[in-house]
Formats: sequence, C-alpha cells, structure tokens
Amino acid sequence: MLGAALGMFVLGSGQGAQGQALPKTDSGIDIQKVTPEGKLPGKAVPYYIRNGEGERYLVGGLVADLVARGEDTQDLFETAVLTGGRDANLPLHTHARTHEALLVLDGEVELWLGKEHHLLIRGDFASIPEGTPHALKMRSHRTQLISWSTGKEMSPFYMALGQPYAGHVQPPEVNPELSGELLKKAEASADVRFERKAPGRSTPQRVSNGKLPDKKIPYVLASGEGERLVAGEQLFSFLGDQQTTGGRFLIVMTEGPAGEMIPAHFHEKHTETFFCLDGSMNMRVNGEQLTLAPGDFVHAPARTIHAYQLKSHYTRMVGLLTPGLFEPFFRTLGDPYAGYVYPQTPPPFRFDRVLSKLNELDLKLVGAPPTK
Repeated sequence: MLGAALGMFVLGSGQGAQGQALPKTDSGIDIQKVTPEGKLPGKAVPYYIRNGEGERYLVGGLVADLVARGEDTQDLFETAVLTGGRDANLPLHTHARTHEALLVLDGEVELWLGKEHHLLIRGDFASIPEGTPHALKMRSHRTQLISWSTGKEMSPFYMALGQPYAGHVQPPEVNPELSGELLKKAEASADVRFERKAPGRSTPQRVSNGKLPDKKIPYVLASGEGERLVAGEQLFSFLGDQQTTGGRFLIVMTEGPAGEMIPAHFHEKHTETFFCLDGSMNMRVNGEQLTLAPGDFVHAPARTIHAYQLKSHYTRMVGLLTPGLFEPFFRTLGDPYAGYVYPQTPPPFRFDRVLSKLNELDLKLVGAPPTK
C-alpha cells in the first residue's frame, strides 16, 4: 500500500523532517486551523466545504455554487460547481485574462470551444485558455460540472448574471435565458465579453481525444484519458499540465483502492485543492481530521500541513495545484502507465527517487523521511 510504503511518522516537538520548523502563519502564530466547514473564509486559509455548501447564485437555469473565490485563495484561482437542468446555458463569450477548465460531474453538456462543437459526458474535461470564445448548454435533466478559473474574475461573473440563492438545485420552473441587461452588467464587472450572436448549429461531436497538446491551446479530453502515471497502487492522470496552462496550474486526477494515510507534509510555494469524485477519503489538515464524500472540497494553501487516505475500494479525487511547479514530483515518483485503472498488483513504490531530489521539489515531510 502506498501509505505503508511511505511509513507513518510521529510529529516531533515543533520540528519537521530533518529538523525543519513546522510552518507558521505570516504573523508567526501557530499553524492556521481549518475554517469551520461550509464557511468561505474571505482569506487564504485552509477550509472545508461539504457538497452543496458554498455561496450560491441562480444564473438563468443553473445554480452556480462558489466554493473558492479570489478572496479565499489570494487571487490565485476560483472554483464553482454548476448544476442545472436541460437547456440551462451560458451564451457565447470570451475571457481576456482568465484561463478556465471544466470537468463534467453528471449528465451531458454541449460545449462550443473556438470553432469546435463538442458533446461532453461525465468525466470529460475541457481546457479554455484566455481569448477562446466558448459557450455551454446542459442537455440532461440533471447536469453538473466543476469550473476552475485563474485569478479572481469569475465569481463577479456569476454574481452579476445571477442572484443569491438558498436552494441547491434550480427551481422546477425557471427561464434559462439571460437578458441583454444582465449580460451588460456582467461585462461591466467581470472579465467577460459576450458575442452578440448564437453559437453554431452544427451537430456536437462526442469527445474522443486522449492526449494533451504540447502547448497552451483549447482542447478536450475524453473521460479516463490524459497522461497517466502509476505510483504504487495509485494512478495519477494529468488533465492539465504546465505546457497546456503556461505553468499557471496543474489539474490531476488520483484514483486507487482503500489504503493507509500518506505522511503529513506541506508545500512552501504552491496551493493544493482536493475534490472527492467517487468513494470516500480521510484528510488531516493542520492537525484536524476530515472525512470527504463525493462533492466535498478542501483548500490547502501553501504551508498547510496535510495528508490524505483513500477509504473505499475505489476512490477518485481531482485537484487543482497552482502554480504548476509540482509537476516534477509526480514525474519523479510515478512511471508512465498505459492502463485506465489502478494496478491490482502494484509495481515497486519508488519514493527513493523523490528522496534523491527532495531539495529540488516543493515537498516538506513532517517527521522523519521514509528509509525505503
């Protein structure tokens, strides 16, 4: 098991691996505790959002649930879960400064991406760099997707187009169309310019692409595809890497069986997020124990001590890491993998390769490093 291979380590009295001091906040006080679940903190601290919580807005025929806003992430990124029924849509538009990425969680979505017209189902992914015209339309009675975006200008987009909403799904009777007045309001307050035309009427094509491009361009990936690496019994899949995002972020899917808790660690230079997709998992975040079910979200900014444990026979999570500088860790730890499910007989776990480059990687172990 991956956790067992790493070993379990006990915290010393204020000391981390190789005598490193445990992280402090900027003011020098003790490590920041996790913000109470369901609360957006308004500052870049660790926090936990259960499925369906967050700050919600009714935007035409969909509910935009903001689980990370610019003020919660030091303007690094934002995350929203979009839920709606058939015909809920966002009209053709472009972001000048915001790189957005989408992952379908449920249902079917039509996506116009540049000159292409795609049909996405659960597990399909899209990367939408700045300056790319795009639109989406939900095709099933319950459709849900997660949107990650760089910077701080997408939450004002949903706020301008919508209204605060206490519900968790769209009302039974709702007009999916957005008025011209609302579109102008959004353009005045967010990084968006709407095209004054409808997207094309071509037949959408099911996503089949399985490879990441080697540069920053719009693309889609079919469910289960992407660049895959295996480390022990866990499978890591890059949906977005440094080449496709200009180094601004990574999006990594992790899946595996129930196992041990990996060792506590922290990062000095990048933020990590965790969104449970399937199964269940435990997390330790700055000394607190959290249990994640599908749809739950954890934000772990730089210098947050954290660890995770996959708890179900099949668990899958997805994370955004920003900036994208942690990519070499995955490439050092993992080996290229042609399969689409984690191996039943795991290959040797090569943490020795990580230890040999520990000073080059943004990884600080809390406790003694593994010896095997």
